[in-house]
Amino acid sequence: MAAKQASPGIPFTEKVQSIYKQLSKAAADLNAVSDELSKPIYVCEAALKKLNLGVPAWVDLSGGEDSPQWWDRSVGYAKLRDRWAIALRTRAGDYTNPDRDSEELWAFNDAPRWMRLEAVAKLPDLLEELLKQAEDTTQRIKKKITQANELAEAIGKAADDSRLLADGK
Repeated sequence: MAAKQASPGIPFTEKVQSIYKQLSKAAADLNAVSDELSKPIYVCEAALKKLNLGVPAWVDLSGGEDSPQWWDRSVGYAKLRDRWAIALRTRAGDYTNPDRDSEELWAFNDAPRWMRLEAVAKLPDLLEELLKQAEDTTQRIKKKITQANELAEAIGKAADDSRLLADGK
């Protein structure tokens, strides 16, 4: 099949070359603004890192289901590989076969651009969820301190008793 001319009077090759040049400029602009969007995310991550929270939190962006299948997208703060980061994830699954559920995680600035755009407006919600998770985790730890102290006291007493028996006293 012969190549079609897109416009009367403009050869196909020239049209393609012209569009490619425009696409090249658009790509440069897109990359520049994408880099600008990354900067405040790095600032937020650095500020969160200083808090040393160590608790994950996620906020839903969108989701749905067509029974028995489901899917969702969310923005969160989680440990990715060896560092805590603002992250994006997609999950999908089948209620009848949960072993086949899938999850894909990205550091925010490594995620597809369309997902980053979707998530920016939810970052304040993520901070609220992190606060909630930090407060909830603090309360759960406080409740376990008594139990841990009782365990340590019992083990300490048992160790002292064993030492006394070993010493022949």
